[in-house]
Amino acid sequence: MIHAWEAVAEPTHPFLSCHCSVIIELDNGDLLVGYYAGEGEARPNAAWVLARKTPGANGFGPLQVVADTEGKPEGNGILVQNAAQEVILIYGTMHGKLDGKPGPGVRWVTCDLRMKTSSDRGRTWSDVSMIDPEWGHVPRCKPIRLQNGELIFGTEYSDGSSRILSSENEGKNWRVIGKIGGEPNQHPALIERKDGSVLGLLRPAGRQGFILKSVSSDRGKSWTPAEKTGMRSPFAAIDAVKLQDGRLALVWNDCQEARNPLTLALSEDQGESWVCRRNLITGEGQFHYPAIIQSPDGKLHVSFTNNRKTIDHVALDVDWIEGSGDDLRPWDEEGKRE
Repeated sequence: MIHAWEAVAEPTHPFLSCHCSVIIELDNGDLLVGYYAGEGEARPNAAWVLARKTPGANGFGPLQVVADTEGKPEGNGILVQNAAQEVILIYGTMHGKLDGKPGPGVRWVTCDLRMKTSSDRGRTWSDVSMIDPEWGHVPRCKPIRLQNGELIFGTEYSDGSSRILSSENEGKNWRVIGKIGGEPNQHPALIERKDGSVLGLLRPAGRQGFILKSVSSDRGKSWTPAEKTGMRSPFAAIDAVKLQDGRLALVWNDCQEARNPLTLALSEDQGESWVCRRNLITGEGQFHYPAIIQSPDGKLHVSFTNNRKTIDHVALDVDWIEGSGDDLRPWDEEGKRE
């Protein structure tokens, strides 16, 4: 069944547009959803904001501004909680031209890679520290912890080959350890599989029309060339998570032309196939850039951009994907909230 379906925050000045959410459950049960919001993507007042939902609360609390560089847009960010219960935000700030045809010196390829840390579960934050001041990185999907204790995550990189970064000291320092070549790719969603290999599911960096796939057998240092899977995808983000029972869950737009529907799928064979699928949202509009986690109680939590007006949060049981339970549809045929 679906347990919750809610907007994280309604559009209010100055956060009239929003995009690219991430979600994390902390050790005390708080849910944090973060994203960038402002007048629009790559607008000078775009800030990285955070909302919190405490256990038992009916909704999320007010937005908190975590990063807001004067005159420059904040971009994508990701969250991880380390073994010391510190919350780490990794994000980018744009420094180049904000308008014009995408390419060298414009918008996303002009992001640096920076970090802030919180020792009180995201209520207050440190000053900025730089991971890489050079332009080129864009983070998107959450870090994962490998069996050996390392934290790793991937970034879109300006040359079309995603980079993999690693930390061996609980996120205090990060270094690039590998890149994913082959088909141009972005935004790796990483999964450590039962055999110790790391699966990378990738957003296509062009109009390939399919999710891409790459595998590392040495904890992210080297990768097989990215190749097309049979999973349809527009030029849009995806996310995945390894479940407590060993299966994998994926959320993405199962379409080659549009950022809808928003679909959930399960894999029983470590990401080789995804035969169990169910649409979470259909209809007109853009329901995209999803993030997914599984909380300790077994529920899946999905956040996503709803037409760049709100970030929505859905909590549901895994067996809902398999067709069991209620099918909640909070939009009418025109894509409007009922």
